[in-house]
Amino acid sequence: MSGRRRQDRLAALAQTLSERDRDILQDVVRLRFVTAGHLARLHFTAISQPLTRIRRVQRTLARLVAHGLLLRLQRRVGGVRAGSASFTYAPSAEAIRLVGFLAGDGIPSARATHEPGTSFVDHTVAASEAYVQLVEAERTGRLELLQHQAEPDCWRYFLGPLGDAVRLRPDAFVALGIGPLEQRSFVEIDRGSEGSAALRRKLRTYADYWRSGAEQHQHGTFPRVIWQVEHPRRGAVLRRLVTELGEETQPLFVVTNPAGLLAALCGDQRPPNRGLS
Repeated sequence: MSGRRRQDRLAALAQTLSERDRDILQDVVRLRFVTAGHLARLHFTAISQPLTRIRRVQRTLARLVAHGLLLRLQRRVGGVRAGSASFTYAPSAEAIRLVGFLAGDGIPSARATHEPGTSFVDHTVAASEAYVQLVEAERTGRLELLQHQAEPDCWRYFLGPLGDAVRLRPDAFVALGIGPLEQRSFVEIDRGSEGSAALRRKLRTYADYWRSGAEQHQHGTFPRVIWQVEHPRRGAVLRRLVTELGEETQPLFVVTNPAGLLAALCGDQRPPNRGLS
């Protein structure tokens, strides 16, 4: 298909979408995997009646699936008893192209999405849950959500200790306004799927990035690394590995559980600003 024909088709498709449809697609494209429950909390809170809200969410998502813009995964999050809110959605290639077109970024190339493994989907859905909690906290006035980057937009690239190119892959980057302060954090959603060796490598990569001074040079400060773990035993392993890095880098890391993630992101503990002199 020629570029002009594709552009015309996307423009015509965009005309059939409401503003809320477009907002939903932008979130799904950016976050990659979200549940219907996430989208209800993000985009349908103005509907006060629970049953009416559920029906509206169902109809909207079914319509976007029928348009070929959303893909509904076969598996559920939370099991069948969680109902329609447990269905997980991903963007189609057409949705990725449409969102790029609407943003004025041209028409990005996009491949058909295939359902990935359970572990990857669960991990990404957990990262999406953290974003939804931040949006909800902003609505209450607890914080101002200045910036949220999901993967791969939050990745960082720098020169390692040996001059080699290194890629750091956080699960998210968050900048929050807490009163007069701006709190910047990298977020790691740990679901216990990696061994100690992989955790140690990731911790060392963060420490190397801090020592490089690249982030501090660009933004004036280094984000805290908020590491969410699901089980106390996993947290103990991670804290031990952080201790092994040495006292200099220990303040970079905060280990918490899902219930404490929001409080950790809003905290005022800051890592040292190496590399600014």
